[in-house]
Amino acid sequence: MNLFEIKNLKKHYEVKKGFFAKPTIIKAVNDISFNVKKGEIHSIVGESGCGKSTTAKLLMTIEKPTEGEIFFQGKDITKFTPEELKEYRKKVQIIFQDPYSSLNPRWKVGKVIAEPLLLNTDLSTKEIKEKVYAIMKKVGLNDEWYDRYPHQFSGGQRQRIGIARALILNPEVIICDEPVSALDVSIQAQVLNLLLDLQEEFNLTYVFISHDLGVVEHISDIITVMYFGDIVESNDVDSIFANPQHDYTKKLLSAIPVINF
Repeated sequence: MNLFEIKNLKKHYEVKKGFFAKPTIIKAVNDISFNVKKGEIHSIVGESGCGKSTTAKLLMTIEKPTEGEIFFQGKDITKFTPEELKEYRKKVQIIFQDPYSSLNPRWKVGKVIAEPLLLNTDLSTKEIKEKVYAIMKKVGLNDEWYDRYPHQFSGGQRQRIGIARALILNPEVIICDEPVSALDVSIQAQVLNLLLDLQEEFNLTYVFISHDLGVVEHISDIITVMYFGDIVESNDVDSIFANPQHDYTKKLLSAIPVINF
């Protein structure tokens, strides 16, 4: 079953270079269509500027499309009322690239993770605290860290905080926008393994944004390759790696580091 059906999606920006100059149209996303099935990890891969993060923002309704439709469970989210959008955002959460800038430095970790519950539920203070402790345990954070501030954690620990916050409302989909690119290689593996464990436990669907095919090779079901706002190739992970069809995909594959011992 398709959770997302993206049809002819476009996002264009007008950029003015002078007061009297005609605006230049930047086609960040240019007429793309793809589906995301329930329970799969669908990775969108490409270099910086290819439109993958803009696509993530469109799915999160952070940006509005210039044209096109985004269907979630058969309903076009571009036509949602404010009430429908609120319900949609409970079901679709996001993990951001930078685990530090996405966390309020003035809030303790307990409050950072609890914020979605405070905004979207009528749970008591005790119930919220119990849920926060439970989700902290799921992502590998100790209870005694509840009253610490984000700056007291490592990058990997801060990303676990971001994951906990994304999970706290029991979403169906998590948009992972370059969630490991700011982390050391060893920590990347830990976070990716955590995401895989959580996907299996909670039956999650991931839309995973990355510039690195090497990162997504072992976690993806489907890989969609973007280049200058267009989708140039989309296939299951085995086909992408065994028999890439587009020259750009082949270049991305050739850029994966090979370690010789």
